[in-house]
Amino acid sequence: MIGGTIAAASAAVAISVGLATGGGAIGATGPMPSATSAAALSSRHTAQPEPIVRGSIIAANGASAGPVTGGTVVTVSGADLGTVASVDFGDNAGKVVSVTDKRVTITTPAATGFSTGTVAVRLFDVDGKTVPVAAPAPRAVGSAPASVAITPLSFSYLPDPRIAAQMKYALAHWQDYASGSYGRIPGNDCVNFTSQTLIARGWTMDAGWSFNAATFQYSPAWSGSTAFAAYLSAHPERAAALTDSQRELVKVGDIVQFDWDRTGDRDHTGVVTRVVKTAGSVKIYYAAHTLDTDFKSVDESLANTGGTVSYWSVA
Repeated sequence: MIGGTIAAASAAVAISVGLATGGGAIGATGPMPSATSAAALSSRHTAQPEPIVRGSIIAANGASAGPVTGGTVVTVSGADLGTVASVDFGDNAGKVVSVTDKRVTITTPAATGFSTGTVAVRLFDVDGKTVPVAAPAPRAVGSAPASVAITPLSFSYLPDPRIAAQMKYALAHWQDYASGSYGRIPGNDCVNFTSQTLIARGWTMDAGWSFNAATFQYSPAWSGSTAFAAYLSAHPERAAALTDSQRELVKVGDIVQFDWDRTGDRDHTGVVTRVVKTAGSVKIYYAAHTLDTDFKSVDESLANTGGTVSYWSVA
């Protein structure tokens, strides 16, 4: 009885192993999988490498920061990054310039509302999946490598140095005229002043927009509002026209122009010094000469004159 029980149990084990392996019972004859078919089966179950970021967003100067106007070239390193297809800086899409397995080069977009501050950065692969951010974890000698999550990627938007220089000049000279350097046009110095701030911003003179320091001669575009508007219309690389219905696009350093009598001519020009955005409204303030001011409200100016206003978004 004991021997029969053992034999029956042994037979049951042999059958169960045979079913699990997909072949015959142990000791049974039959075809065995070849080395080639086994390798093919293994490859089908091998997971493809997943992209992973190891490090931070880095600009050429080594910082994770750049101006609010965008255009900063940054890189991020990692492994298996060849499938990275897109990147977001906060709510705005950056431009992926080049991709290798170990590095992604990106151009930053402008900040929302050209506002300073730090935003989260997320990379996505070709399937739209977020690329994880990790770094090697400390490990003892001889132990297996591991990874741990680190601080998510971020990028800090800083004031544009060109705009900062323009504002420094405007707020230093809105009342203290730089007559020794640029002269003064009595009763009509607004465009002369605005042009000066653009020089401080980094613009260079050309045949259509210039001031001769030796003779104190101004080109029409340097000194007259309507001529200045015509010049900007002909140079979209320098500025783009905005209507008052687009004032949410206006930023500090842009140009504001008024048509007091609604004739189509531009009668007054200034430089935007402040933009205040609240729920449902955008308030714009400007600096100007002749009507000397540093933070004059556009809406107040319109209420006083009944005119119209337009803007130039300076590149």
